Amino acid sequence: MHTIKIKDQNILLLSDTHGKHRLIDIPKNIQIVIHCGDICNAGDMDEIFDFFDWYVKLEIPHKIFIHGNHDLPFELEPEWGKKLIPKNIIWLNDESIVISDISIMGISAFPFYKGIETKNRIDIIASHYPPHGILDNGFGSKEISDFVFQFEPKYHIFGHNHSNYGIEKHKSQYINASIYHKLCQKENQ
Repeated sequence: MHTIKIKDQNILLLSDTHGKHRLIDIPKNIQIVIHCGDICNAGDMDEIFDFFDWYVKLEIPHKIFIHGNHDLPFELEPEWGKKLIPKNIIWLNDESIVISDISIMGISAFPFYKGIETKNRIDIIASHYPPHGILDNGFGSKEISDFVFQFEPKYHIFGHNHSNYGIEKHKSQYINASIYHKLCQKENQ
């Protein structure tokens, strides 16, 4: 799992757990966790409820959730989906938040976000889909690439592509936080 440190805050990056979240060994001394989506398989409600039950109990002060393409209730019925999320979990759906002087923007699972604007410097952009041509294995979004290039955050965190877990440095640092393959390996040990 990737962790980054910004302004003395340790940030844990996760994506693509697909119902296997309870296999994760959470490091100590984390102040913020960002999950970039695919908490379940094809909208499985039992997996969604179990994920939030687990996520809310993590001993991490700030928990951020970005929905993925498998997290269907949040894309198809966002008002209803919002009711599924416990109060101490932040769902960033085409919006931004500042936590401990760190600006974090979340863009929606499907690359059809609604033209977000901000005057603030963005430290982290989190999305489910990768940008085109960067750790994407052909699954990246040109729209997301253009959006990230426009804002030039310190980090762009994403998942979706299970095969290209890793980091690539350009003007921004790009991190594919998909841990699905790692969780499958752990499950099969």
